[in-house]
Amino acid sequence: MRVKTEAKRREILEGAAAVFRQHGFSQASMSAVSQRIGGSKATLYRYFASKEDLFFAVMFEATLEHANDVFDGLAPGGDLRLTLERFGAGYLSLALSAEAISVRRMSIAEGSRSGIGKLLFERGPKLLWSKMAAFLDGEMAAGRLRKADPWMVAMHFRGLLEGDLVNRALLGVAVDSRSSCLRVHACAAADVLLRAYAAESPARASIFATDPAEPKDRRFRTR
Repeated sequence: MRVKTEAKRREILEGAAAVFRQHGFSQASMSAVSQRIGGSKATLYRYFASKEDLFFAVMFEATLEHANDVFDGLAPGGDLRLTLERFGAGYLSLALSAEAISVRRMSIAEGSRSGIGKLLFERGPKLLWSKMAAFLDGEMAAGRLRKADPWMVAMHFRGLLEGDLVNRALLGVAVDSRSSCLRVHACAAADVLLRAYAAESPARASIFATDPAEPKDRRFRTR
């Protein structure tokens, strides 16, 4: 059996990326990839078990290691606001990279054409954002966030981060991706999230408290 090499693996990924861009996932084949790189299908299957595995590697290999670094930085027990801000800036830097934007565009296109979108979601974004959901769940258990569905809160934060910059980039609109700009955007997103989900302090709760013995018409009277 021939020894696998990293150089050969990169050659396969580059050839496969060209084939997938040209034909899409459903119309591409391992035969077409092998023809493009001048090898055999047997060689491809020594590196990748299926067309799906090859497609996933093409889509995520360039960004997944960086993404794991960003999400693995969610350390519990620290300054929650600072953690969210740092995560947000790091995530935006990743999400706005040329590789990540290309992956997102192809994922959207293929999801509607071939049904591969579910696999891409489960093996990419779902795994990553489950780490954020677990982190938020821990913050809820510690009393720093109010109880809610951790996955939904994670998706709210993702939406706050991506809402303007990433959507513009997907449409080919130039965005300011300097680290200072991304930090400002991440700070704003963290602020909105904490306004929505921060645990209610006793002082804040007292603002809305009412005396049960007080007449209803006085409890809600504007002074």
